[in-house]
Amino acid sequence: MRKPLALPLLCALALAGCGTFGDVEPLLRAPQLSGESAALQKALNSYLGSSATLKYPASGDFLSPFAFGDWDGDGTDEAAVLYTADTGSSNVFLAVLEPTGEDAWRVSRTVEGLSSEVETFSAARLRDAQSQQLLAGYGSAQGDRYLVVYEYDGNELSTISSNRYTAMILADFTGKGDTQDLVLALPADTEYGGVTLQLLTNVDGEFRSYQTLNLGEGSYSGCAALSAGRGRDEAMYLVMDAWAGGNTLVSDIILYDGETGFLQPYHPPGLSDPQRSTLRYHTELLSRDIDGNGTIDIPRELDDGGELQNPMDKSLVFLLWQDYATASGGNSCFGVYDSKNNFFLPLPESMHGSILIRSNPSGTGWLICDSEGTTVYCEMRVVDPADDTGQTDTAYRRIGNIGSQQLQARVVTPYYGLDIDSITSGTVLLGNE
Repeated sequence: MRKPLALPLLCALALAGCGTFGDVEPLLRAPQLSGESAALQKALNSYLGSSATLKYPASGDFLSPFAFGDWDGDGTDEAAVLYTADTGSSNVFLAVLEPTGEDAWRVSRTVEGLSSEVETFSAARLRDAQSQQLLAGYGSAQGDRYLVVYEYDGNELSTISSNRYTAMILADFTGKGDTQDLVLALPADTEYGGVTLQLLTNVDGEFRSYQTLNLGEGSYSGCAALSAGRGRDEAMYLVMDAWAGGNTLVSDIILYDGETGFLQPYHPPGLSDPQRSTLRYHTELLSRDIDGNGTIDIPRELDDGGELQNPMDKSLVFLLWQDYATASGGNSCFGVYDSKNNFFLPLPESMHGSILIRSNPSGTGWLICDSEGTTVYCEMRVVDPADDTGQTDTAYRRIGNIGSQQLQARVVTPYYGLDIDSITSGTVLLGNE
């Protein structure tokens, strides 16, 4: 029997500070074995009587056309393949294949999807601890998105759920321990706007819709993203980034109340007014685990972070990422965000309100200085690595790549809590999802 490969659940983050991915149930993913992949495609082509075109999903647990897992719970791994065929339909098909021997497969069942592209492809234990269900997100030419949950029982491949959605997340919100739940953000369909969340969970052995929760009626125009994880008392939190009036984002926190058995809005200490506290104009700033400590953090743009000299005030903004996950209000992470190059540099809290940032002499980046601008603490720059200018200067350290260019940093004047190692390890390239 094939050994499972560990893969974190889609978007299952742990909420409690300036954050990372927490412990999540491993899922199975297609191994990078060309021989096995070739055997699968050979079996599929033989079944179809023609050559199948493999389709790659854009996101999800499986970024390959091939997925492996024990779909029916019989103790043996099956395979799933996304493909299109010469059938007169441009839609993607999903096939489930059973192993018949060493590197040999047979097609058991196929089903036609809802569009020509698969936006997301994942698996989760939604019904029981043994089997896994397959989730495929499809997008239509009209902009509608549909999430379909498929179940394979060893004989039939059936659809157990199909919903329009704008965002989705899998996690154990209800605390069952051996299964996951699915939360969908549904498209706004009322004149009053707002966001409707739908909780689908296992109820008496049946996976079905359990609750809908309406948020921000009259204030929100849609959901931008969902993220989730564990905070204090091991409670599962759901963080929703929502579109608010105009081109702005705000965030809401929702948690599962074990006493009522439902998801409910949660306003922790320090977040009595989510719309005002989390309002931001840089709409690419979605809640995330910013510092790798296993929590979800919500970004807040600051007016008192320091001084930004022209032209840096056009592309930089001071941020405070807050997780709101403890009784005292949670942890926070202060720093500066470069919206032009889409990266965040965490800074010591002692710099909050007492620094000046100005352009570097070459115009390739910026300098963090004291409030008078006379002492330079560090420099961040983005340069073409093919350009030899300054590349022999070992004071610069490579932080990462931004497109075809390279992000570099150097420390000029030492400052407690800000050295080249902390810059290297702490800088987050937000575009590298």
